[in-house]
Formats: sequence, structure tokens, C-alpha cells
Amino acid sequence: MLSVTKDRNLKSDKRANDLMVAFKGLKYGAFAGFIATWSISSVIAVTEILLGLNIGTFYSIIGISLGVNDLTTATYSAFGLHLLVGTMIGAVFGVVGIRWKKVRMLNPYKSVLVGMGAGIVVWLVFFLPITTYLVQPAINSITTILAIDSQKALVSDDVNQTITNITLAAIGFHLIWGAVFGFIISSLLRIRLFGIKQHYKDIVSIDPNIRLVTICNSEGNTIYSRHREGVENLLTPEESKKSLELAMTGWKARSELSQKIGKGRYVLAEYERVKRITMPFGEDYLLYLTTEVQADHLDIINQIRRLEAGLKYSNR
Repeated sequence: MLSVTKDRNLKSDKRANDLMVAFKGLKYGAFAGFIATWSISSVIAVTEILLGLNIGTFYSIIGISLGVNDLTTATYSAFGLHLLVGTMIGAVFGVVGIRWKKVRMLNPYKSVLVGMGAGIVVWLVFFLPITTYLVQPAINSITTILAIDSQKALVSDDVNQTITNITLAAIGFHLIWGAVFGFIISSLLRIRLFGIKQHYKDIVSIDPNIRLVTICNSEGNTIYSRHREGVENLLTPEESKKSLELAMTGWKARSELSQKIGKGRYVLAEYERVKRITMPFGEDYLLYLTTEVQADHLDIINQIRRLEAGLKYSNR
């Protein structure tokens, strides 16, 4: 029975962490998608000028295809819908990108390339079918409404050619969308990593007896780990990994009893040559520290809590 309860708690913790990571990806992706969509709207306007079209022709064609007969309403409706859909697609790609380890969104160059690939997927999956099955059948309505608004005679073949040109130009639009999206996602992730590195600097500066600072997510996966400059690691990389895994496993096991005995404040293990401290840091992180034996661990823990209080305040 205890084993079943333990498995359920571990699965619950994993689900909670997965949801937290997915939510961050959703936020980053939605923001990047909105900015990228707004950016290509400007590119679309410039392209319309170069093609000798009125600004807003692209959106008016989409709006009319959706059944809106007033040109102004059609244009603004399609523009708003474009921003909404671009934001939603960005949110989806953000969740996938932040969870898929093979996609290194942290690297700006690779992130831009991945984003451009995503842009082509959007063109193939969304834009091309919409043009084929929604816009093309509405050619007559589009021609009529545009002719009435411009008070000029228009031929369906000319409008059809314009749509074809826009469809081909849209490949470039979506490549630009993907490049902007990828760059913004990468920038947001690097800003977050910079914040984590700053946490390391703040913690390691507390006491010269601190040897190692490892920052993990709530599931125990390492986000950032580094020894103090000039400190020699007493363990091999494999042994260090094993030690961290044991510490994180022990912390999770104790957390299963938190409903009865309260949340863990810290765990101290003292050895002949080092001390090891495991403790929470903010809502999202766990700290794994090693210090010299002579270190005042209570003073270090209290100072970390002061940093944690500042972290919580700044996240409000």
C-alpha cells in the first residue's frame, strides 16, 4: 500500500512539474507568436505597396472569404484573427519547443532555423489549405466587393493572379515569422538562464566555504551547476551525478510526508571532508550545495532564505 501511495505521489509531482514547464512554454510561445505575427503584418503591408496594391488587400481578401461583405470590417476582422491565430500557433510551438529536448531553443541560431521550419509547416498546414478551400471559391465575391470599393472594373483573373502572388510571397512571410518567433523564444530562454546564473552568483558569494552550487527544477533535474572557481571536485562526474540523484530522491521521499509533518526546510549531511545541503529555493527550484566542513551551515541557510524572500518578492 505504501509503495502504491509513493508511486502516486511521484506521478503527481511529475505531472505538476510537466504542467509548470508546459505553461512557461505556452507563455513564451504566445508572446513570441504575437510579436512575430505583428512583424510580418508590417512586411505584408510593404509587399502590397511593392506589388501596387492597396495596404490591407491581403486582410480584406481573407475577411471577404470568411463572409464579411463590408471591406473595412473584413480587413480589421481578418487582421485581428491573424494576430489571434498567430499567437495560438506560437503558444503550441512554445510548449513543444520547451519540452522537446532535441530542439535546442536556447541556441539562437538553431532556434531561428527551427522557427523557420515551423513557419513552413504553418504555411503548408494552414495557409495553403485556407487559400485553396476558402479564398479560391470566393473569387467572385472578392472581385465584386473590391471593384465596388475602388470604383474600378476588376477582372476575376487579375484578382486570382493577385492571390497567387500573395500565396507565393506568403512562403517568405512565414519564413520571417518563424525566424522572429525562434529568435524571441531563444531570447526569453536565455534571459531566464541568465537569471538562474545570477542566483548561482548570489549564493556562491554568501560564504567562501561554499564549494558547489547546483540549481534543479522541482523534479530534481539539473538546470545549472558549477563549482566555485579554484575548487577541486572530490568526485568524478559520474559520482557527482549519483550523489545528486540520491539527494534528490531523498528529498522527494521526505516531501511525500509533507501533508503530515510540513514542508521540508533543508536536509544536512555532514561528512569528514564536506557538508551537503539540500533545500528549496523559491517556488520552482531546489538547491544542492556542498561546503567545507568548517562552514557555518546555519548562517548559509539563513542567508539563502533572505535571497529566497527577495526572489519571491520580485516574482509577484
